[in-house]
Amino acid sequence: MLSGPPRLVPVVFVFLCLCLAWWYVGLPSAHGRGLSTWTPGQKPATVATPAFRGDPLDFSILPKFSDGQRKPPGSNYTFKIVVPKTEKEDIGWMAQEIPDAPLVVYEVDNPNAEHKIPKNKGREAMVYLSYIIDHYDDLPDTVMFMHAHRHAWHNNMLMGVDAAQIVKRLNHERVARLGYMNLRCHHDPGCPDWIHMDRPGGDFDFFHKPEEIYWRRNIWEEIHPGAPIPPSISGICCAQFAVSKQRIREVPIERFLHYRKWLLTTSMDDQFSGRVFEYIWHYIFTGHEILCPAMNTCYCDGYGYCFGGRQKFAEYFEKQDKRNELLGKLEPFNHREDDAKKEGKEPGFSREELHIVNQLRVAISAMDREMDVLRDEATKRGDDPNARKEETESWDSSHIWDYAPHND
Repeated sequence: MLSGPPRLVPVVFVFLCLCLAWWYVGLPSAHGRGLSTWTPGQKPATVATPAFRGDPLDFSILPKFSDGQRKPPGSNYTFKIVVPKTEKEDIGWMAQEIPDAPLVVYEVDNPNAEHKIPKNKGREAMVYLSYIIDHYDDLPDTVMFMHAHRHAWHNNMLMGVDAAQIVKRLNHERVARLGYMNLRCHHDPGCPDWIHMDRPGGDFDFFHKPEEIYWRRNIWEEIHPGAPIPPSISGICCAQFAVSKQRIREVPIERFLHYRKWLLTTSMDDQFSGRVFEYIWHYIFTGHEILCPAMNTCYCDGYGYCFGGRQKFAEYFEKQDKRNELLGKLEPFNHREDDAKKEGKEPGFSREELHIVNQLRVAISAMDREMDVLRDEATKRGDDPNARKEETESWDSSHIWDYAPHND
């Protein structure tokens, strides 16, 4: 008697058919999404601190930066200000102007300082990296990395280049939402097109960006082994920024240790090894080689100065440029006046010169009053949540076409 086909064959056949059907259903559609999972308007789930997969020192793998976790409106955010300084630098202004701000001060040339660094090398970068490494598991909601001086050209103009105002007015909700925020709003220097690692030697601008000559391909590969070479590195200067706890922890601590080891071992001049990091903090915390946020948005959402859009913001600074141009014309006369007073003499202006001086002073005074009004209006507008929302970045496109021109 002949035996029939083995019973295992149909079972295997059915199993293979089921696997084929499962594979087909899981194929992406023409729009690049799985047919079995995608629904219109569906949002991906966010994870506060996603686990990094792979070798943390393989820089071809970018951290998976997730959407920032904001607190309910009206909530307080814990923060600390990390301040590198030398023994000679005076930070007494911080106790006077921001007495409640929690400071973590690194006195880099004091071997007995409370907070220590491995070596005084790499300027503020060594301090910033050491703080992150030492406090990786014990961070506040926001970490502000700032210099020791109060007034500097690279602070924000609308705040009188006053670092105390930066601390007082910073919107920590913006830091939580974005993860990383440069504390300076103005693009120049650093944006929109700054460092090129393949720039011909004859094209370097040693006055405006002396650090660029140090930014060559081999330096990028030392700092970010395995990462693609970017066509440009562009981000706002000048190594003062705020980062959320969530964003810091989304970068593996091994990378911060790697960055610090590079600082400790590089033969590059101390001044420029620190400047190298000045133009990659935004890359470290966002994965973007170019990060140049709109200046009006930075001022509005970041600090509460809302002019009503990019155009009105630009118009304000055009007025300021014209005012400064007039001041430049007045300065020589002011110097003559000051020098004459020191000698107990009259400046000896001619009638024509007196007329010019009076015209310039009247014009500058009128422009100052006009700009004061515009600035006051901007701060009042910044107190209005709806006005502030109008100048804040958003991925929400539900009403985006309301802004398009309509042909009536």
